[in-house]
Amino acid sequence: MDICMFYFGVLVLITNYISLTTSTPLFNLTTDQYSLTVLKNSIVSDPNAILHTNWSIHTPICGWIGISCGTKHQRVTALNLSSFNLRGTIPPHLGNVSFLRVIDISSNTFTGVLPSELSKLRRLEVINVAANNFSGEIPSSFGDLSQLRHMDMSDNVFSGRIPSSLFNISRLQNLNMSFNTLDGNIPEEIGGLSSLERVSLQNNRLRGTIPYAVFNISSLISVIFAYNMLSGKLPNNICSNTPRLREFTVLRNQFDGEIPRNIGKCKELQLLQLQYNNFSGDIPSEIGSLSMLQGLFLLENQFKGRIPKQVGNLTSLLYLMLQENHLTGRIPKQVGNLTSLLFLMLQENHLTGTPSVPS
Repeated sequence: MDICMFYFGVLVLITNYISLTTSTPLFNLTTDQYSLTVLKNSIVSDPNAILHTNWSIHTPICGWIGISCGTKHQRVTALNLSSFNLRGTIPPHLGNVSFLRVIDISSNTFTGVLPSELSKLRRLEVINVAANNFSGEIPSSFGDLSQLRHMDMSDNVFSGRIPSSLFNISRLQNLNMSFNTLDGNIPEEIGGLSSLERVSLQNNRLRGTIPYAVFNISSLISVIFAYNMLSGKLPNNICSNTPRLREFTVLRNQFDGEIPRNIGKCKELQLLQLQYNNFSGDIPSEIGSLSMLQGLFLLENQFKGRIPKQVGNLTSLLYLMLQENHLTGRIPKQVGNLTSLLFLMLQENHLTGTPSVPS
């Protein structure tokens, strides 16, 4: 009897040891599988039966379509369901797939709100939910996603203010929230995005001015704030600290005042779109320093004075659109230097002379 009890005790110890040493990976794998199964069950339309036929609990999760796993732990690291023509909602359980680095569910018909539980995905580097029908506010807790580099929320129905907490994500390089119904001001805290390269907030209902801090981000390449209700003057530091800026687009707003003269410091600028605003004053001669500029769109503003002859230095220019302003004087002969020009629009001004357009 004693010998039997001894072996029984040893067996219990061995069983407990095995359970302890294997429970974590088994639990994690089961968590990933369960969470994604809940996501599958939240899909109300899968017309191509992609998930219905492929996402089976009887097959390894790392073989599921749209799923990528890490080689070391076999944990789910990427979810890519882009353009699967899916319709449904995103369950909070997705926030339990803790090794996720990439979520791309763009170009589907997902609805409802984005669950705040996604902020638990502290390894997340990419979240792309563009071209869906998500609504409600963008969760402020997304500011906890400290590893995030790419956030695309464009082409949805998000509303409310842009959470200032998002601007704590110092690694963020690309931020796209265009084509929503966001309102309020652009938060001053945007200057905290010290790695930001591209930001697009176009086609929303944003008001107020462009924060001065935007142009303290030296990594900026593209700024697109078009089709909003932004107003006031452009920050006078627009090109002082942004040597890499290639695109600045703020068309269809309510800006006024003059173009800051330090615009000439943006040596890599290729596209400047200020049309359909209330800008006034002279076109600064410093624009002639933008040797890489391909598109200069200043139409339908209140600019006055002469066209600066320095425009003739813009030998890369393809589009020179100055129509519907209050420009006066003779058209400078230096326009003839623009040998790459495809479109020249000067009508609805008070100009004299005939442009010397290169053949």
